[in-house]
Amino acid sequence: MDVSPARELARYGLYGIVATVGMDLVNFIAASAGIISKLNLVFIGNLANQWWHGQFLFLRPGDIPPAPHALLLGYSAHYFAGIFLALLFYYFVFSVYHPRSGALCRAVIYGLVCSLISLCLIYPSVGLGFFGSATNGTGLLVASLVNHVVYGLALGICGIWPRRQPVRVLH
Repeated sequence: MDVSPARELARYGLYGIVATVGMDLVNFIAASAGIISKLNLVFIGNLANQWWHGQFLFLRPGDIPPAPHALLLGYSAHYFAGIFLALLFYYFVFSVYHPRSGALCRAVIYGLVCSLISLCLIYPSVGLGFFGSATNGTGLLVASLVNHVVYGLALGICGIWPRRQPVRVLH
């Protein structure tokens, strides 16, 4: 079944939204149970606002000034990243190999690679150290890994689901 590039782009963007919603849902449940720390979308919004104004490095998270409508900015940045990373996954990872062979494994690995964006770029840029090492404990590290594994798993499921084959029962 040939799909136009625009429809394919829209479908993959939708998968990015679904995967990000899945990640957020698991984060909400796990954070409510005290298993991992809650995703701070206001912080993401404040940081995105500073990036927009050309400020990329901070000594500590408290140095990031509050932005108007930080929660809305945070959701926008978070979902933009989820869509963008999904497009990269489907165009450069998922489509390169046969979609059904090892797709979930590749998707989970991709989710782990995505966590490196937080762990090795964002955390150090706001004074939290590589892998959140400047904090007490491993909370940020574990939360990032869990969130992004769920994101990757959801991307894999979204990619496989439309390609599933009906089960044939012999009579």
